[in-house]
Amino acid sequence: MLAAITVLLSLLGAYFLPYLFFITPVPLIILVYRHGMRPGILVAVTSALLGGMVLSTLPTMVFLLILGLVGLAMGGALREGWSPGKIMFIGSATSIAALVLMIIVTSFLLDYNVLESTIELMERSLKQSMNIYDRLGVETNPLLNEDVLGEFMRMLRLAFPAAILTTAVIMTFANYWLAHLILRRLGVKLPWLRQFRLWRFPWYLAWGYILGQGLPLLARGAPDGNVWFTVGLNLQIIFNYVFLLQGLAILWYFMDKANVAKMLRWLIIFFMFNPLFMTLIVWAGVLDTWFDFRKLGQEEPV
Repeated sequence: MLAAITVLLSLLGAYFLPYLFFITPVPLIILVYRHGMRPGILVAVTSALLGGMVLSTLPTMVFLLILGLVGLAMGGALREGWSPGKIMFIGSATSIAALVLMIIVTSFLLDYNVLESTIELMERSLKQSMNIYDRLGVETNPLLNEDVLGEFMRMLRLAFPAAILTTAVIMTFANYWLAHLILRRLGVKLPWLRQFRLWRFPWYLAWGYILGQGLPLLARGAPDGNVWFTVGLNLQIIFNYVFLLQGLAILWYFMDKANVAKMLRWLIIFFMFNPLFMTLIVWAGVLDTWFDFRKLGQEEPV
């Protein structure tokens, strides 16, 4: 039954919603947690073979096998009783490996460069939007021109590692959340992440943010400046997301303390999603690692 559900998710992902491909590990997580690794491996292989036969494509079979690794790893971590932080870590690491393997398989089996194709599609979409605005006589930002667009695309290529990492974390969280929700409905009590308002990352991650801001500046004029710029850019993107989450957790904590209605909280957060306020929220998240604005003490971080 779980193999059939996995194949069904892959079919829906192939024909309707591509993102459903990334939650195919959920049935395996549940199976491994309840019955162990051996049945999980058997179902992973069976579902991959079934998916390959139904869709008549070798890449689908390979993709399901690769995604099966995520389900096996996270199910095994849950079965061992690991903490939510460790489960997120092992799931994210396995998801990164799975995404990289999928890109390699796509390149070799289909001779299809996922990265270049995605960037080219985005570039075409942006150019088409600019052309439509021109034809309609709508004024666009004068700074948005071909040169700026080309530089933006170059940055996207350089930021590919950060994109892989953030995708892997989101994929892991989605799989963990769904598996946790289903198992809870089945009467199984599992550990879950702390309340969002109490999220606080380890203090040493602030150095990742500082390096992300500093390396691109140090790269100017350096012999191997492009390498340092690329490293700094990726660190900047990753840790901006990390401390944006922590900053939002701080904001949510104080709104909760002030008994602000939930609808109003979401409206406040929605209106804060502009470059200035987002930068301030990120800085608040970074400073919180040292100043502990919420007085959470030395509790185990998220």
